[in-house]
Amino acid sequence: MTLGEKICRLRKARGLSQGDLADTLGVSRQSVSKWETDSSVPDLDKLVALSRRFGVTLDELVCGEGDAEKEHEPEPLPAAQPQGRQVLGGVLLAVGLLGLLLFTLLWGLEGLLLGLMFLLPFLLCGVLCLKVRRRLGLWCAWAVYLPQQVYWTMATGITWRLVLTTPHFTREMNYFRLFIGWVMLAALVALTVATARSFSGLRKEPTPKMVGVTAVLWAAALLIWRLRALFFGLFADETGLIQLPGLVTGLLQGACAAGQTAALAAAITLTLALLRGRQKQTPG
Repeated sequence: MTLGEKICRLRKARGLSQGDLADTLGVSRQSVSKWETDSSVPDLDKLVALSRRFGVTLDELVCGEGDAEKEHEPEPLPAAQPQGRQVLGGVLLAVGLLGLLLFTLLWGLEGLLLGLMFLLPFLLCGVLCLKVRRRLGLWCAWAVYLPQQVYWTMATGITWRLVLTTPHFTREMNYFRLFIGWVMLAALVALTVATARSFSGLRKEPTPKMVGVTAVLWAAALLIWRLRALFFGLFADETGLIQLPGLVTGLLQGACAAGQTAALAAAITLTLALLRGRQKQTPG
């Protein structure tokens, strides 16, 4: 059995996709594919990382020595864990769908939209429990935070950007609104740090494509709110009032706020991955 065949066999035995293994090792999926087809050979540090990830010695991985039955041994714990997630996911989806049905029956279309605001986290977390195998807690945290940001922006106009006005804030402007803005900013910082730490092993080569994607994310994070103002300016009359239904205006504002937050977190995480990839390419 060749080295590539061993890597492929060990990967499949542990239920990993090529992308999962690539993320763990900080390489591209194409690199893993080349290893498994024996088109290229992993570096020594990657061989060591592979042996640790698969739970085998370096000799067993490279030379095929050791207990061969260990490779075929099933892993009962990972098999049991998805079952619990499926139950939890089913419960969350049932709560979300039943809640939406109740809101719709009581208040019609407006009830459906209102129910989505409060119950979307249940639906998103339910889907994540059924589909996601890694970083479930992180993605569920984002699934709770972003819809709530849409709701607060739509209902009150409060976003984490409100903290920028702190030096000029007065009592007449309602300090409770400023407090909510600081809470939202603290949650955003915590989630962004958690996301960056979760992907601390991710390395991306600074190719033109990856640099371009990162630049687009930064542009979105910095310019979405400005573009929102320009867009609403197209529908304002001579008095400055926006000639759009209040519900549409609120939803668009909430979507812009959530999109800006998601773009900012993604831009920071990808920028750190590019910096790690560039440091690895630097000799010495």
